Amino acid sequence: MGNTWIAVDWGTTNFRAFLMNEDGACIEEKSAELGLLSVADKRFDKALKAQLGNWLNQTTNIYMAGMVGSKQGWIEARYVSLPATPEQFLQHSVTIQQDWASSVKIVAGATCINACGQPDVMRGEEVQLIGLSRIANQNNFSAILPGTHSKHAIWRQGKLDSFSTYMTGELFSLLKKHSILGLNLDQQLLSREAFYLGLELGYGHSLNSILFSARTNRLFDKIAEKDVLEYLSGLLIGNELSNLNREEKHYIIGSESLSDKYSIALDFLNYQGEIVSGQACFLEGMYQFYRLDLDK
Repeated sequence: MGNTWIAVDWGTTNFRAFLMNEDGACIEEKSAELGLLSVADKRFDKALKAQLGNWLNQTTNIYMAGMVGSKQGWIEARYVSLPATPEQFLQHSVTIQQDWASSVKIVAGATCINACGQPDVMRGEEVQLIGLSRIANQNNFSAILPGTHSKHAIWRQGKLDSFSTYMTGELFSLLKKHSILGLNLDQQLLSREAFYLGLELGYGHSLNSILFSARTNRLFDKIAEKDVLEYLSGLLIGNELSNLNREEKHYIIGSESLSDKYSIALDFLNYQGEIVSGQACFLEGMYQFYRLDLDK
C-alpha cells in the first residue's frame, strides 16, 4: 500500500475518515453517526482508534478538522486570526501523542472581524478553502459554503483573508418547525416559481419585514400552501446573497442539493457561480497539510 495517512472530518453529528496515499488520492473511506456528543465518556482516543481499525500502524499520520477541535471536542485547537496562510494553520494545529499512530493533529479553526464589524469563527471550512485554492488554482477568489451556518469567504494573495457567517440554514429550520410560517402545512413540493419569487423579494427587502409575506401571500393565494417552504427558502437565500460582490465569480462548496440550490439562486440573481465538490476541497486541503509536514 506504500505510505498512507488519514484525514478525518469529525463534527457535532457525524464522523468521516479517509485513507489517503502519498499522492493525495483517497484509497478508502468510512463514515459513522458518531458525533462529538455521542462519544462515551469523552474517550475520543478510544473512539477514533476503533473507527480507524486496520488502517492504523505506528507510522500513520492523522489530520483532523471540524468541531473535534472545539472546546466541546477532544482538545481545543485555538482559532487562527485572519488573514492567514496554510502554513500558519498547520503551525497552530494541536498534536496529540498516541502509541498507535505516529501523530494525531487537529487543525486550528479561523477567526476574523466580519463584514458587520463583529467577531466570527469557523471550524472545518478553512480546510475546504485551502483545498479550493489548489483545485481552482486561484490566488484570489470568493466562496460560499452553504449549510446550517453559511459562510461567505474571501481568499486574497494566498491567504484566507476574511469571512462572514449567515444563519440561513438554522433560521429556515426554526421557522419551519417553530413559527406560524411553517407549522401545520400540507405536504410541501419543489417549486422553482415560488423559490424565484422568494429570491427576488428576499434580495430586495429587509428580511425582518419580508418574512411575514410567507403567510400573507399564502392567505391571498399568491403562493400555494404546498409551495410555502420553497418561497421561504428563497426569501432567506436571496437576502443572504444580497451582500455579494457582483464583480466576482463565487465558488460554491457544499452538499450536492444545497450547492445546486445556491447555484440556481446565483444564476437567477445574475451572479457568476461555480460548484466545487466539498469533499474534494476537504481532501485537497488536508493533503496540503500532509505535504507541508513532509517538507519541514
